[in-house]
Amino acid sequence: MYGAGGDEFPASAVKPVPGDKTLLGSKYLDPKVSIEERISDLMSKMTDQEKIYIFYGGGKMSTGRFERLGIPTIGMADGPQGVRLDQGQATGFPAGIAMASTWNTSLVQKIGKAIGEECLAYNRRIILGPGVNMMRSPLGGRNYEYFGEDPLLTGKIAAAYIRGTQSVGVASCPKHWVLNDQEVRRNTINIDCDERALHEIYAQPFEIMQRDAQPWAAMTSNSMVSGEYASESKSLLEQLLFKEIGFDGVIISDWMAVHDEDKAINAGCTLIMPTVRNEAKAAEIAERMKKEILSREMIDEGVRRMLRLYYRVGAFDVPKQGAANTPAHQQLAREAATEAIVLLKNKGNILPLCANKLKKIAVIGPNADFYHTMADGSRLLDKGGSGAVRPPYEITPLAALKKALGDKIIYVPGYTFATGTQVSINDISSAVAAARKADVAILFAGINHQLDGEGRGWDSETFNDKKDLELIGPQKELIEAVLQANPKTIVVLANGSPVSLESWNEKVPAIVEAWYGNQESGNAIVDVLLGKANPSGKLPCTFAKNLQDYRVHQFDTLCWPGTGKNGQMKYKESIWIGYRWFDRAKVEPFYPFGHGLSYTSFSYDKMTVRQNPRWSRYTINVKLRNTGKIAGKEVVQFYVIPPRQKGLERPEKELKAFVKVELAPGETKIAVATMDKRAFSYYDVPTRSWKVIPGTYTIAAAGSSRDIRLLTRIYVK
Repeated sequence: MYGAGGDEFPASAVKPVPGDKTLLGSKYLDPKVSIEERISDLMSKMTDQEKIYIFYGGGKMSTGRFERLGIPTIGMADGPQGVRLDQGQATGFPAGIAMASTWNTSLVQKIGKAIGEECLAYNRRIILGPGVNMMRSPLGGRNYEYFGEDPLLTGKIAAAYIRGTQSVGVASCPKHWVLNDQEVRRNTINIDCDERALHEIYAQPFEIMQRDAQPWAAMTSNSMVSGEYASESKSLLEQLLFKEIGFDGVIISDWMAVHDEDKAINAGCTLIMPTVRNEAKAAEIAERMKKEILSREMIDEGVRRMLRLYYRVGAFDVPKQGAANTPAHQQLAREAATEAIVLLKNKGNILPLCANKLKKIAVIGPNADFYHTMADGSRLLDKGGSGAVRPPYEITPLAALKKALGDKIIYVPGYTFATGTQVSINDISSAVAAARKADVAILFAGINHQLDGEGRGWDSETFNDKKDLELIGPQKELIEAVLQANPKTIVVLANGSPVSLESWNEKVPAIVEAWYGNQESGNAIVDVLLGKANPSGKLPCTFAKNLQDYRVHQFDTLCWPGTGKNGQMKYKESIWIGYRWFDRAKVEPFYPFGHGLSYTSFSYDKMTVRQNPRWSRYTINVKLRNTGKIAGKEVVQFYVIPPRQKGLERPEKELKAFVKVELAPGETKIAVATMDKRAFSYYDVPTRSWKVIPGTYTIAAAGSSRDIRLLTRIYVK
């Protein structure tokens, strides 16, 4: 939906009133009356034309605008990582993959609240985010917007974001429902996903969001699923999302994702975008209602959902005031970018750097001074698509290093990104010379949004999934040459999903995964490199040794990227994505899901599990101690290992809870997490229900999916 820009919506300082003065004093305007009663009263006063119009936008980024009824324009904004505007600036928070790397729900909730406040500043009442599709493959172009490969982590992080935005009265619209996991041919491909994978992997984040945050809206995906477009599928919308998951919000189609409006409305799609209203279309729809082509029941259900949204965002109240680009938001962006950084490797404790002992530092690589946001005036598509943000500034790593270390810095890019994926090559010799003279070299590698981004053309083959895991240009050669010149070389990555480390991972002493930290990224990186901040990020995805280690890439093109325009895509890997497959196949990754180092160390001790029989809830305690010399944060991950069951394949372990704990040096705290009975269940396709097999389950407390610290067994009925 990169074509969806932003209409301007001037804010009013007064409470809206009906243009029809006979409606003054109506129950639907009385804030003392319950929302559902107000909705019923308002529906009784709406004309059929107004009910029909409610399914259509008031422009490319708005809905509402019923002057007779006193409903103002309800503006929307793109923005999983900040409010995306055609005009105006907004704080650029870390990309979705970076938010997930914090494993910090309270921090992400603060980000969501700040994004909500910035929406209000521009009179936007719906934010089209967060992005919650799964990292089925590391090649997905929009992986940078999403929260990684695990449905529980995705659901928990997304729920925190939603709670934040909706706490200030801005509707959060998670996207995309469902199976929108690639960009290539996303508008034409027909996806075949088995029922178990659909429920256990792809729908589960929405179920968690509904349970923990109750989003007021959701956006459909673009593709077809089992022969029907997702925005027109009764089985996906009315049956699964509404009835099974219990979603009571509005369904907004992705832009131009509706191909048959009658089918979409009958299925439960409540807002078709981008559209404008006209009398001729309303008359046609009214005629189809008379002929029962359009279901009167679904029309009324859709109207009720839309009106519920209007009340939830305060459409009948004096507009709330917001604030954008505040010092507090900028500080929050820096905190989040810092906490998102994952220290992948730190051989010999080369990090943190001691600035006082260093005379010269060679800074190398084009990403040292490259803008990943639109702060430099770049086009939207050059910076990722609808997830792009235009902040007031972006601090690059080079700028932050120069500010911190002054003339100790020698910068030689080695080569530059000329235009996107095209590079201006092999000043590699100058980079080598600089590295040889320096005490340490910091090489900023990775990719940019020319590879990590939304599609670049509708219905075309040029959509923006990556072709492979390789870095842009001759970065492998640059890294290897610099390492030969100076073995004390630190690699800092900017990227939105796993990249190839194969040729240099074993040689380089330290690797820092910084993702796209956006406007405060440079400051965050320098804080970690110089030890002003202790890294605490953990990977939300698996870094494999090669592309074929991912299960999805062990099949033919029917599995990835599909068979062509108007073709097929079969999720042959079923539930075996990410660490679930690596565990089952006993494949050793470079860096496993949940991995992340610290400048301190932690010990785990005495795990206990207490069950509340009345609520089928389990409380897990682990004694956690900071055994190092500096303060730090640890993410305690809890995995469930099910008993073996003949004839039933289940993952060896699955993440079912996590908690992030901050500890001073020598301090001990109890890490507490909870699970319900769903944590021990699987989706049983024949009965179309979740089942628990009675037996002995093992709960693992871990520092990563491959770093199990404690085990305890419990019997689950």
